[in-house]
Amino acid sequence: MMRSLPAALAAAGLLCTLPAHAGLFDDDVARKQVNDLQKTTSQTLIDQSRQIDQLNRQVSELRGQVEVLNNQITDLDKRQKDLYLDLDNRLQSIEASKGKSVAKPVPPAATDAAKAADKSDSKPETKADSKPADDPGAVLKAYESALGLFKAGKYKEAATAFDKFTKTYPDSEQAPAAQFWLGNSYYAVGDCKQVISSQQKLLAKWPKNSRAPDAMANIANCQAEFGQKSESQKTLKDLVAKYPDSKAAGAAKQQLKK
Repeated sequence: MMRSLPAALAAAGLLCTLPAHAGLFDDDVARKQVNDLQKTTSQTLIDQSRQIDQLNRQVSELRGQVEVLNNQITDLDKRQKDLYLDLDNRLQSIEASKGKSVAKPVPPAATDAAKAADKSDSKPETKADSKPADDPGAVLKAYESALGLFKAGKYKEAATAFDKFTKTYPDSEQAPAAQFWLGNSYYAVGDCKQVISSQQKLLAKWPKNSRAPDAMANIANCQAEFGQKSESQKTLKDLVAKYPDSKAAGAAKQQLKK
């Protein structure tokens, strides 16, 4: 009996130590799992950080491309405006030179007849519906003022000024040009409905004017923006047929091929 007591005590001591070893084993497993989780989380964060950096670089590149495109659009807009203005100045010079007429000498017989008529008529003939002629200086000043607004990029104000000009001086030398620039002002502010209306007025009143081909091109462009493809193509075909030698007709041919 006394011999079995130490053995029993040893067995009991062994049993007491087993839970402690088991607890240490569980801690090691838990630590390993935590370490593995930390590694996985760290790698995930690293991958996400790389993806964010890549996205930031792509966004920066896209912003740069957008800025380049905006600059190109601005340059093209300026070049187009400068081209129109240069064309307008040249056309104004041509029209001014054509408008100047040299007075022909009056034959002596006609002079004598005129003198006789003056003597026989005691009262000068007057027109009841005579309208005072517009002051050329005022007309030119009003036109250049409206054109100046367009050059400055104040398209809305330019449209108002050109509209007023066409109503105040409908038969002036600058009226066709003003009607044309009225349409371009509307185009600049995105009012295609008014563009078509104003350019159609130019074509109806001055079909032989040098700006007529460009007016038709403006109408075709607006019709295309409205989604009226068939109407736009018809306008381009009419442009080519009516003004075959114009630059606008050449551009229209290229558009019709697309």
